[in-house]
Amino acid sequence: MIGKIRLVYDELSKSDKRIADYFLEHKKDIVSMSIQQVADAAGTSSASVSRFVQKVFGISFADTKIELAMSMEEKEEAGGQFEWSLDFDKIPAALLAGMQCVFEDTLKMNRLSDLEEIAEILAAADTIYLFGVGASGIVAQDLVQKLIKLGKRAIYTHDSNLGTINSSLCTEKDAVISISNSGLTKEVLVPSRKAKQRGAKLIAISGTMKNKLCDLSDYRIVIPNNEPRILRLTSMFSRYGQFFAIDLLFIGVAKKLSDNPEKLLENYKDILLELK
Repeated sequence: MIGKIRLVYDELSKSDKRIADYFLEHKKDIVSMSIQQVADAAGTSSASVSRFVQKVFGISFADTKIELAMSMEEKEEAGGQFEWSLDFDKIPAALLAGMQCVFEDTLKMNRLSDLEEIAEILAAADTIYLFGVGASGIVAQDLVQKLIKLGKRAIYTHDSNLGTINSSLCTEKDAVISISNSGLTKEVLVPSRKAKQRGAKLIAISGTMKNKLCDLSDYRIVIPNNEPRILRLTSMFSRYGQFFAIDLLFIGVAKKLSDNPEKLLENYKDILLELK
């Protein structure tokens, strides 16, 4: 349900955003609160909260609490099974459940029409620059390799200094994909800001719609942050979500470039034959 709020957040009024912010930050508390308590905590009225849940979820506040409790329970079952005491033979099922949960939430948090529009921008760009560090850098590198196979000029470097220098080469004909789960990573923010100043279209892939990177971007792809506490240091499920998003973009770009994407990939294979 929280994914629905993130999906429509930019379209909400200023007063509705206050309520949305409270839902995003205190979803567990809301389950046991009255509508008046939520209104007081969000600095608004109970009528405004009632209109908000009807607008976003299409149901009453009472039904919203039920749905919210059920969705959290499902996530506990899917992602909360990870304990050090868990037998290893149960790990695969727990991983699969967590992956499915993050994939489904990624689709709920992002409109397919927006993803298709982003794919169209990438297909039309002269050069696609990617910025990301750590685990996000691995995701960026994966997408670069996929785009090059389609014949797209795509650039990524692990060196954040060189990445920032690369951003000075961006033009209005280029597109930038910046990946940061927090949206606060300096090594991503600085080149993203410079690229945006030079007219490039900026696409942010982040764990929330409210952060410095997303505020800077032209387009946003939100990845749910469903990490069980025991795995939070590895950002495992966030990475799954990022890979899922970039694979959707890769397929979208391929379909925009050709009615027969397999032919594009065959051309790539022909080039590599010279190495054999």
